[in-house]
Amino acid sequence: MSKAGHHSINGELVTAPFGTRNVKAAARATYADYLEKHDSEDVLVITGAPTSTDTFRETLGEELPGAATPYVTSLVVHATDVLNQTDDRVILSDALRRELLHRFLADYEWDTAYLQHASEQPSFIEDVDAVMGTISWQTVTPEATPELRDITGALDAFQEWLAEHDHMERGQLISDALGVLTGDARDEVADFDAVLVVEFEEFMPLDRAYLDALVGDCELVCIGEENASVRRTWVETGTITEYVAFTESRREESKPPSSRPAATAAYFAEGTVPTDPETGSVSVLATDSSDEQLAEIANEIEALVAQQDWKYGDIAVATKQSGGTVTDTIEALERTGIPTESTTVTGFGDDPAIRELLAAVRYLAADDEDEVADHGPDLDAERLARVREMDSLEEGIRWWATDAGLKERIAERASPLDARAQFGNVRRAFRMAGFLEDTQFLDATWESFEEMLERAHEYAPQQNQTSATDLDGGIRVDHLQAIKNESFRAVFLVNLVDSEYPGDPFMTRLFPTERVASMPDYPGVTDLDELDVDATFPTTSTASSRPFARYHTEHARRRLAVGAGAADEHLYCCLYEYEDTALEERAQASRFLTDAYDRLPWVTESDDPHITSEQAAEEFLLSRVDEALAAVRRANSQEVTVSLDEVEAELGEIQDLLDKSGARGDELREALRARVEFANGEVRR
Repeated sequence: MSKAGHHSINGELVTAPFGTRNVKAAARATYADYLEKHDSEDVLVITGAPTSTDTFRETLGEELPGAATPYVTSLVVHATDVLNQTDDRVILSDALRRELLHRFLADYEWDTAYLQHASEQPSFIEDVDAVMGTISWQTVTPEATPELRDITGALDAFQEWLAEHDHMERGQLISDALGVLTGDARDEVADFDAVLVVEFEEFMPLDRAYLDALVGDCELVCIGEENASVRRTWVETGTITEYVAFTESRREESKPPSSRPAATAAYFAEGTVPTDPETGSVSVLATDSSDEQLAEIANEIEALVAQQDWKYGDIAVATKQSGGTVTDTIEALERTGIPTESTTVTGFGDDPAIRELLAAVRYLAADDEDEVADHGPDLDAERLARVREMDSLEEGIRWWATDAGLKERIAERASPLDARAQFGNVRRAFRMAGFLEDTQFLDATWESFEEMLERAHEYAPQQNQTSATDLDGGIRVDHLQAIKNESFRAVFLVNLVDSEYPGDPFMTRLFPTERVASMPDYPGVTDLDELDVDATFPTTSTASSRPFARYHTEHARRRLAVGAGAADEHLYCCLYEYEDTALEERAQASRFLTDAYDRLPWVTESDDPHITSEQAAEEFLLSRVDEALAAVRRANSQEVTVSLDEVEAELGEIQDLLDKSGARGDELREALRARVEFANGEVRR
């Protein structure tokens, strides 16, 4: 994208050196200065992302006495509040907006031959939706590329269609709320005397225009972190000061990193080698496969929370990508019994309560009951026949959930954290049914509800929310950007292999990467030269000489820096040796990790972990049995003797854990006996 024009803002810019601690210190100092002149309710604090609001609410709350709470919100949430006060249109959730877009585009006639052909692919609507979303949030108007003009035309038509039915999508929030702030109604929605902005380095052109209109004549201080922009630099090159001029500016004093994880993050971000802080640890956790990597992470997590002063909420696991990658990690951890939470993934796709509810809806939507698969004991025909007789979809599905005992089963089979998430997903399904009934341009039928619920269930692992989910109590699992400026005692960065960090530049599945790189009007950083790369990143990593590839290599490194910066005490850099392919191709360690391992003496290999979780015990136990039996076979064929003393000692290490596991320990012993009997030919599959 081409650079936007220079914008002047009446206020002060405080530049904080890279590091979460520096940003929080600058925010607290500024907030304390404000409190000397203003009451806390007259100071508005705005964060760049919804996921950061709790962090800064807690940080700034330390400056207030008693139970007082700072007025902290994000730009998106503030725009939502403005429109809720001034606009009667319904703001669609991500799931409902995606459903309506699917229905709108089902018969849409594309102008360009490329999109006409692409629309025949199963993933087309999902792919074009991602590009539409980016255009909508940025309010850009592509002019040079015919296909992008075609997509923008479809987006405009979709938003007009929504407006005709008194709806709007979340991508319109900031632009439409900006219209309110620049009109006569501003004073009705802007009731404060001073504004403090954190994460200003992530504010894009539309965000900056919104902020300028919101502040008016009020005091303004914006805090921007150096070499930390991830979201903005995906669509705009350079530093924030290349686009905005403030009436005042200053730079906070640079302080050395306080811990080894912070020093490692600073090295990833800036390329300079800090002095060893001599506190904290940075460990490289390497396994053979990606599945073993997640199992090893679970084992290490259990070792941490076994300590007296640790809890699950002290720990985060961060992936590079959102959506399905986060969901896969959550599923792997929950299979080991570790509770999880996420601010960007709802778990709608793998929720047993939703699967059960979906089975009932499929039955209700079927013309012929014989077409429906086995429904389970709770989906009896008599109960569902009564639901069919009801006039309301929402009333019917709510009654079924109560009468079939769905809520009781959720409470019985799930932990408190998982039960709360499942109840939330069921309520979301109820709201979908209500939405169909309240929306006159959609058919309020069981067939239509099935289509909506099927799509929400199918795409849940691939889609993530644009707003934060309020959860607490489990391991935090999110993509790197979502944990920016948060703090955890331990952070696990997964998949630190070269195919992921940096990986190949990827913008969209809709167009080949080479084609995207040549689009000057694509809503992302594409049209680049060497000066753009140097102006955006102080680091230089091994990459192609092409500016496009160089830029996205350094961007991947910065994302890694942001994730590492969330660790207070322990940072785990996790990777695997072999790809999950039939050929078991060797995976190369990330060039960033290899470089840090060479340059930073405190980055060390993790010690062999002790067995601390039941799953680790099970896998170790059964694998040792297999290895012992294989050794005996080799000994027989080669006429050598084999001592089982070592195996006996290793099995003894987990004996205490099995003794304490009750029925579960007995099950593992049965699995061991079955393994031996099968190997000896005593039983057959």
